Amino acid sequence: MSGASIESIRIGYVPLAMVRPMRTAMHETTHTHNALVEIHAEGLLGQGASLALSAGQARAVCAAIEDLAVLLQGGDAGDVRGHWERMWRHLNLTGQSGIGVLALSALDTALWDLLAQSAGLPLYRLLGGSRVELPVYAQPGWLSSPIEEVIDEALAFRDQGYAHYKMRVGSKDWRADVQRVERVRDATGTDVALLVDANQGWSAVEAMAACRALDDLGLYWIEEPVDVSDVDGCSRVASSIATPVAAGETVFGTAGMRPLIERHAASILMPDLQHCGGPTGWLKVATLAEIHGLPVSNHLFTQVSVHLMAACANPLIVELMPGWWDELFDRPLGIKNGSIRPPEEPGIGFRFSAAASSRLAPIPKR
Repeated sequence: MSGASIESIRIGYVPLAMVRPMRTAMHETTHTHNALVEIHAEGLLGQGASLALSAGQARAVCAAIEDLAVLLQGGDAGDVRGHWERMWRHLNLTGQSGIGVLALSALDTALWDLLAQSAGLPLYRLLGGSRVELPVYAQPGWLSSPIEEVIDEALAFRDQGYAHYKMRVGSKDWRADVQRVERVRDATGTDVALLVDANQGWSAVEAMAACRALDDLGLYWIEEPVDVSDVDGCSRVASSIATPVAAGETVFGTAGMRPLIERHAASILMPDLQHCGGPTGWLKVATLAEIHGLPVSNHLFTQVSVHLMAACANPLIVELMPGWWDELFDRPLGIKNGSIRPPEEPGIGFRFSAAASSRLAPIPKR
């Protein structure tokens, strides 16, 4: 695709109702609010998306995409890393985090999709990966769900072949959280590896007590027990328990991950596609983790992240959020017996549904 010019770029805002309203220690919403982008070049179409939890935030991402897209118009579609660097520099004054990086991520994803299609390769192959089979964990186990529903959900996923399930904690009463986890642990037994996500809901003092109480339940991991910006608190919790601590989904790129690594605040890193700035930034984080001997587990964006997990040297397990984007793409992920492989079609392989794509409009050329 080197030399092929970017001909046009389309963007749009697409809200989708969740199958079940979400409530965690940190967030509460009934919809995903998606900022979508399509880049056209040489008869091919690259697609990317970013997620927000409110309409205003998603529209702000769309505005930031339009701003960054000016840098791409008419440019070489194959110059993916060059475009990333130019967009990254463009964000310097307003900040290389937040809305701007979410916008960069959607554009970077679309550019990689284009490049892999032009090469006739699935993205993971273009990145040098092999079609490994990766385990998947299902969720959500929301705090807003009665414990009986969480147990039924965990057992239903087990019966579908999933060997890993994640539930939420992080309520105002950590003792009640521990009791909920014990109920699910008793119900699933050793058939299911149980993951617990506090969504940064506990103080460091509460987290120390809660995590120690959970430590003998054989959990797969405890995720973000305290505010991830409290790196000292994260480090104290991680060093005081035997259960692995996972963190990093809400920090931005290598700059956000480096303190967690240096302070031994997590033994599993969770790079998020949009917080890293697309595949380009995600792979930088995965490499940084590899250098320090740490595994990675993606956060959301499974359609794209499965390629990145297959291409990196230190994948652990793939995250699945059922029911959030079923209407956004043209087909399901193809998970079998709790495992997933990246698709073999050129590019990312998954396409926006016709209904979603119809919401996009071209940005004016400048």
